[in-house]
Amino acid sequence: MLKFAGFNLSFPVWLTGGGGKTSLMYFLAKELKGPLLLTTTTKLAYPPREEIPFYLGQNLEQLLPVLAKEKKILAGKRVEKGKIIGFLPEEVALFYQRNRIPAIVEADGSDRRPLKIHLDYEPALPVNPESVIGVVGLSALNKPYSSEYIHRAQDLPHRLITAKVIAELVVGGKYFPPSTPNKVVFLNQVDVVNKPLLEEVIGVFKAISNLKVTYGSLKEGYILPG
Repeated sequence: MLKFAGFNLSFPVWLTGGGGKTSLMYFLAKELKGPLLLTTTTKLAYPPREEIPFYLGQNLEQLLPVLAKEKKILAGKRVEKGKIIGFLPEEVALFYQRNRIPAIVEADGSDRRPLKIHLDYEPALPVNPESVIGVVGLSALNKPYSSEYIHRAQDLPHRLITAKVIAELVVGGKYFPPSTPNKVVFLNQVDVVNKPLLEEVIGVFKAISNLKVTYGSLKEGYILPG
């Protein structure tokens, strides 16, 4: 069980959205004792960060001896064109069912944008994930509605990315599968917005049923309950 800003999340914990998924993965890894598997069902930048050792394997079962020794690892299947290629969502879910090793999984890509519009096959999640954290980058707040801030957005220069627009992208998009029992929105990058704007965004998300919200700044190293 992962305690995240006062919420209890069962493993595996899947990360979707934009604006700090990889940073959140490493932040959570630092808080946990291990054993712990970090991996992706999409792609991660290569080389990875140095604080967690990185290993390649054709399947996750091959990496059990390494996990027993290192306690925490980042795992991928191969490296292509400067990217770590991960495992299928079903592979990660089955590995957890068999071995009960906690896993935090980056299951989405946003091309370094704070927000995202998903295609039909995204995010790369199993059919019924129990715990999903949708990451939102607040650096997009009150910026023009454009591909500069929203991955795959059509540029609408006269429209602003308001708190309501962000909520519509998250709830109306695919940040969370409908059947997921534990849905947490993490508002990252609070260091770049003022308090009234932050309170407005938090209020908008708190008004949405079956959705938990928390906020913080991974750059400054903290996460607070919403």
